[in-house]
Amino acid sequence: MLQLLISDTNILIDLEEGGLINELFQLPYQFAVPDILFAEELEAHHNHLLAKGLQQRELTPESMDYALQLVEHYSGPSTNDCLALALARQGKARAVPTDNRR
Repeated sequence: MLQLLISDTNILIDLEEGGLINELFQLPYQFAVPDILFAEELEAHHNHLLAKGLQQRELTPESMDYALQLVEHYSGPSTNDCLALALARQGKARAVPTDNRR
């Protein structure tokens, strides 16, 4: 079974804009995003990523509570970053790090 990596959407969009999205999905990993992030940020213009292998995963109520606790406690990460981190924790996966200092 391939290791699962959870990403937020800006990583995927940046890789696609940089012409590297096909290479990403050739790596020996499974990639997923929270379904909420997919609906808000990818579905309209990047829906084709599902055919490449991107998975949408639903957060459990407990993971959603954890994400909201992170949002309340930390001011740096966005809400969507916290949702991705909560999903990684839920699935015992790794979160792909992002740099939001753009």
